[in-house]
Amino acid sequence: MVFMVESIMETLAGMGITGEVIVVDDGSTDGTAEVAEEIAAGNPSVKLVRHPVNMGIGRAVRSGIENATMPWIFYTDCDGQFDLGELELLWNLRNDADVISGFRRHRRDPLMRLLYSFAYNTLAYVFFWGGFKDVDASFKLFRRDILGDFEIRSNSSVADLELLLFPKRLGYRVIQVPVSHYPRRAGTVSCESYRNGIFAWVRIGPVVEMFVQLLRLRARVWRGDVVAKD
Repeated sequence: MVFMVESIMETLAGMGITGEVIVVDDGSTDGTAEVAEEIAAGNPSVKLVRHPVNMGIGRAVRSGIENATMPWIFYTDCDGQFDLGELELLWNLRNDADVISGFRRHRRDPLMRLLYSFAYNTLAYVFFWGGFKDVDASFKLFRRDILGDFEIRSNSSVADLELLLFPKRLGYRVIQVPVSHYPRRAGTVSCESYRNGIFAWVRIGPVVEMFVQLLRLRARVWRGDVVAKD
């Protein structure tokens, strides 16, 4: 996590951007919050948002968004699988889009994880008539002011799909660009029960919950319940 915070700060400085770094600790038990507190204490540009228990990646994303104050928000995981220097690729497209999302050019995950992701992306394609690649890639840049027009409700990684789907349906400009992907540097996948080489087994509960949230999102779109309620 220290590596990620330092990397994004170096990237922003190299791009000449004054920004903030929001670390969302989603109920971790590995000391992440304590390390983030130490970093934030020495740098006012770093903020820590803590969840007392694990609430899911979607809720973590929402917490980060709710605490963001800059006109553009960049969101990524803290496992080191993306090259943060490639944020500049997305940033250079900001005048042509409202949402710029990376899709993994050559995904570096275990074979079983790739199969799970393929199944999820296929369901998303069928449920919402296509339109996006690699919907669960956590490497997105978007204008903060568009978030008042729709509401992210999913607690799982379905939130990644919402960040693409709703802006597109509301007429905002959404583009996707290829980005690099690397083996996991740190941390574990909360839904996985085992990982070794090409094998990665997931717990049934989170998979079922993700499917349920995908169905709820489909029903929400079917009802036309896209615009955020005041």
